[in-house]
Amino acid sequence: MPNPIDNNSLLRRAYQLLKQDMSKPEYAHIELLATQTLQRLHQDIQACDMAADISQFDAYWTETEANAISAEGAARVFKGDLVTFLKDKDTREKVRQLLLLRKKEKVDFRLVNKVAETGLIEHMDRFSFSNGRPLFYVHRIEIMIFPELFTSIADRNKLEGTGKELGIKAEKVTFERLQYQIRDKVDDFIREEGLMNETDFVKRGIAWWVLDAAKELRSN
Repeated sequence: MPNPIDNNSLLRRAYQLLKQDMSKPEYAHIELLATQTLQRLHQDIQACDMAADISQFDAYWTETEANAISAEGAARVFKGDLVTFLKDKDTREKVRQLLLLRKKEKVDFRLVNKVAETGLIEHMDRFSFSNGRPLFYVHRIEIMIFPELFTSIADRNKLEGTGKELGIKAEKVTFERLQYQIRDKVDDFIREEGLMNETDFVKRGIAWWVLDAAKELRSN
């Protein structure tokens, strides 16, 4: 592991890189699109009684607009596997449980363990796929349902690398708990820097630029 960088310096540069990228014309639409997509999803969650069929949510997880929340990149080759996975009875029940947690529970640190204990990711690990595990998409489902608790990083390798840069022991930690540990450090930075008025998109997105920030800071 390279020499550690002070977390505040690292997150400050990540924040600056985020702001620089989002100021480019080609990315100017992303924040609004992500915000509108999450607003639609969460309105539908609150309106749904969860006792009925939850298939109305299936389109959210793979629609183009979800890429504004966390870009699918090369993971798109597994999109068909996610569609198959979502048809499974046990999968649907676990997604329903996650949606119900969002609808009924207070969104704070106590919710993280309940999300992890739902076991959606572990269920996927036991599932048989014809092409490959749609790991990115399953991660993104949880990010979309609980954006206040997590970052915008759906890729496990990137998430672990980000955690290590921030001094977090990342190996053998559940996706949900690692996400929250990283987000907690970001939120501490936001408070210390007086950035509480920043948008949810920015607060969720700062971690995405940590690896780029670390590389840049070490090269200077």
